[in-house]
Amino acid sequence: MAMATIAQEYNQSDKTDIAGCYNLVQTSFIIGEENEYSPAKSNMIPSVVSIFGCRINDHFSLGLGIGMTSYSYTVFPLFADVRFTLFKGNLSPVFALKGGYSFADSKKEIFPREYYGDYKNTGGGMFNPEFGFKVMMTERADFLLTIGYYYQHLKSEIKNSNTNHIVHDRVTDINRLSFTIGFLFK
Repeated sequence: MAMATIAQEYNQSDKTDIAGCYNLVQTSFIIGEENEYSPAKSNMIPSVVSIFGCRINDHFSLGLGIGMTSYSYTVFPLFADVRFTLFKGNLSPVFALKGGYSFADSKKEIFPREYYGDYKNTGGGMFNPEFGFKVMMTERADFLLTIGYYYQHLKSEIKNSNTNHIVHDRVTDINRLSFTIGFLFK
């Protein structure tokens, strides 16, 4: 009888979601100063990402993410995601780090009135550390709210259509704040 009680207590108290996969869908607003000479002409840039990951233990998880960010042209980030959740339970601080490369919509003309020629936009590295909170909504879903630093490197080339020489080579480093809302499905 004592063995049955111990086994029953162990099963009830050991209900954790240590291992397992998840999908995190996030919408971000990348906020910063407007600049008419940058692909980030707006002071609020929308971004959507989806991260597919696995929990290593109660605190750490690793994942891969894909997304879409809408500057003057669209970029498609592909990145690794590392997350640390401080506490088990319904409410916990969360630290996250995203890093990878954003591929660009290569033919979008971002300065059509200034230059005439063939456009080629290339992407570049992206880096996004975040801090925020995770709130458990149900046993299978969490709500996340984070703030972070967002860095994106972008490059555009404009070539003369007749001579095929580069007329203008523009490199932009975007440094902004990100505000993110997300839903994690276990």
